[in-house]
Amino acid sequence: MDFNIDNWLKVAIDRLQENFPKRLLFIGLQGSYNRGEATDTSDIDLVVILDVLDFEDLKIYRSIINNMPDKDKACGFISGRAELQKWSKTDMFQFYYDTKPLFGNLKDIIQPPTIDEVRQAVKIEAENLYHAAVHSFVHSNNYVQDLQSLYKMTFFVLQAKYFTETKSYISTKKQLFEKLEGADSEILNTCINKKEIESMNIAEIEDLYYKLIQWSSNVLLAKKTR
Repeated sequence: MDFNIDNWLKVAIDRLQENFPKRLLFIGLQGSYNRGEATDTSDIDLVVILDVLDFEDLKIYRSIINNMPDKDKACGFISGRAELQKWSKTDMFQFYYDTKPLFGNLKDIIQPPTIDEVRQAVKIEAENLYHAAVHSFVHSNNYVQDLQSLYKMTFFVLQAKYFTETKSYISTKKQLFEKLEGADSEILNTCINKKEIESMNIAEIEDLYYKLIQWSSNVLLAKKTR
């Protein structure tokens, strides 16, 4: 039987409401299922926010997940309200904009990050990518797997980068690709077609490392623009 995300979510929502009837503040869906880009191997990135989260709540939540159909697909984030409200805003861009509400409203719990906070998030992610790409090129024993993971990360950087430039959030890779130009477009194209890396020779792989390191360096060193 084909997997049906809507049926799965309905079961999850019903069980969460049953177990946390007065304490459940928010349920949301993130990731590839939210963006309509899911494959057979995609995780279900569920977001659950309670008024307060203690260890007994985690045991209950674990039991709910373990008794779900296709439980191995379940992933995501669970938190108490206070912890989420204290979370670093530079880490909240995708969380805020990429979360589809299924129950409750995220806006009632947290505020969106400012443009300056999103710019800082772009800088931090560019730093992480630069370091990871350099480290992988020098030390890795699995270039293909590393490059696929690294280029997957570029989508989220490009999403945030485009937002700082246009104040427009683009949710899918395809839609974002249609709006990008130059090196940004080339990097996202590799992200979209990262499966092709598996058939590349060493010269092509080294070229992908070069482009990724150069691009992340340029993003990191770019001057702030309004």
